[in-house]
Amino acid sequence: MWLETARLSLSPLVGDDAVDLFPVFDDPELGRWTGDAPPPDVATLRSRFASWESRHSPAGDELWLNWAVRRRSDELAVGQVQSTVTDDAASVAWVIGIAFQRQGFATEAASALVAWLTEELGCRTFTASIPPGHLASEGVARRLGLRPTDRHVDGEVIWDSARPLSV
Repeated sequence: MWLETARLSLSPLVGDDAVDLFPVFDDPELGRWTGDAPPPDVATLRSRFASWESRHSPAGDELWLNWAVRRRSDELAVGQVQSTVTDDAASVAWVIGIAFQRQGFATEAASALVAWLTEELGCRTFTASIPPGHLASEGVARRLGLRPTDRHVDGEVIWDSARPLSV
């Protein structure tokens, strides 16, 4: 379930990816939008990633799909994309390291994710949760075909596809 784009490779996230992704997530500025503090160390991040390796929620009713995002040119880790899938609906998210933002990586990776979810899993509707005022993520969501709703969860605006997306 590797995904590739013109500039990126997306591989299923495993615990060992923590070594490459720790420098990305070890940035307090990133937490401004994700709401997360940087992980204290690689071991903590490795444990978090390893807990997602089953690709299923604990109850088994959802797929929890996470990918490490790397530049193809040098295999440098730049971020992560993820999706929670229930039936034909998927919630998607993207986190690109501060040093790698404003290069189109979030849109490129999230677009590959949505295309794969549509083609391989038959997902027809998509949502994303975005902090109010996060203009970069709002731009990614718009490029994916999502629109803001009046729904909020944990202070974030829920964006969704008004109709099934065609990829």
